[in-house]
Amino acid sequence: MMKSFFLCALLAVPAAAAKPAYEPLPAELRELSKKGLDAVYAVTLPEAQKHFDEAVKKYPEHPFGHFGLAMVKWAHFEYLEDESDPVLDKEYEALTEKAIAVGDKWLKRHPGDANAHMCVGGMHGLRARLALLQHRWIKAYFEGRKALSHTRKALDLDPELYDAYLGLGMYEYYAGTLSGAVKILAKFFMKGDAEEGLKYLNLCREKGYFNSTAAKLILIEIYTETGSRYADPKTAVKWSRELRAKYPDHAQMHFVEIVSLFENRQYAESRASAEDYLKRLESGDPVYRPNYLPRILVALGSIYLAGHEYQKGLEKFLRARQTLKKDPDAHPTRWAVWAVVRAGHALDLQGLRDKSREYYREALSYKDEWGMGDYIKPYFKNPFGQTDLPGSLPPP
Repeated sequence: MMKSFFLCALLAVPAAAAKPAYEPLPAELRELSKKGLDAVYAVTLPEAQKHFDEAVKKYPEHPFGHFGLAMVKWAHFEYLEDESDPVLDKEYEALTEKAIAVGDKWLKRHPGDANAHMCVGGMHGLRARLALLQHRWIKAYFEGRKALSHTRKALDLDPELYDAYLGLGMYEYYAGTLSGAVKILAKFFMKGDAEEGLKYLNLCREKGYFNSTAAKLILIEIYTETGSRYADPKTAVKWSRELRAKYPDHAQMHFVEIVSLFENRQYAESRASAEDYLKRLESGDPVYRPNYLPRILVALGSIYLAGHEYQKGLEKFLRARQTLKKDPDAHPTRWAVWAVVRAGHALDLQGLRDKSREYYREALSYKDEWGMGDYIKPYFKNPFGQTDLPGSLPPP
């Protein structure tokens, strides 16, 4: 994940000749946007759509409502379709193009609108993320450059616009945690301070109006990164439980809790939570969508591997793998492909080396839209062993 954020590295923003007069966000637009974003985080997307449609109707020239509509589409792609629907990403890109055009036009007339700068920066940031998922590196770089430029302008206008520290914190953290060849190349473009980034993210978490939940989720992701010097799974468990209490009918928050418990090596609790998740999914609970099946099976399989129950883990991974076979013409999901990799791990742990290589080859046969290839290839030379346990539950 750190590698992917390299292409959000940005050059320094040129200094402005004079700071324009500050312009606040209209109170009604602020309220509508807050309701819409809260609905996005709750994955009540029709409700979010309603609020942002109203925002666009009442404030058609301001970018905030248009950004919100793009966020709703992104939520469909990120939360509901697991970043695995190529049609939705095209629809999302079209919406962001429109929103950015509205924002650029607005900022020419209202250069002192810090919230609009933050909004346009957020749109460029999400476009950069989408480009990264598709390995469109040059596009990701230039979108990321624009994102940070607008974020810095927003904070220059209003240092207490705490929501803007989300983007700045992400930049500092990921730029400061690059490794290997990517880190050497990055020196030509930017420098980052991971600890400073964490401070910014926590500032947004504590004081942000729109982005507090987003900052908390990003921090949980950082704190549950396997092997990271900044890992803090104990805090991740605490915060994930707070989010589940706030969003009790939210499958994604439920899954965040499962991962946090796993990384904190609370395997019994992680397994109980994962089994509850699977039960809800199999019972037809509409919040737990059928396309979430591969991820929860991978979670359960990973928990079994951590407990040295390799065959049970393999069975879960193979069941997740079967979802790839149901419709050969369907676009493969990243969790199902990751299940194939984890099946290889389970086979390696049982000493079935020839068979494990078959699964690694199968995983590589799918179009790599998530950057798994660099992770998989070393296993052809060196098997996944007990010293590698528990391994990463989410895909790299």
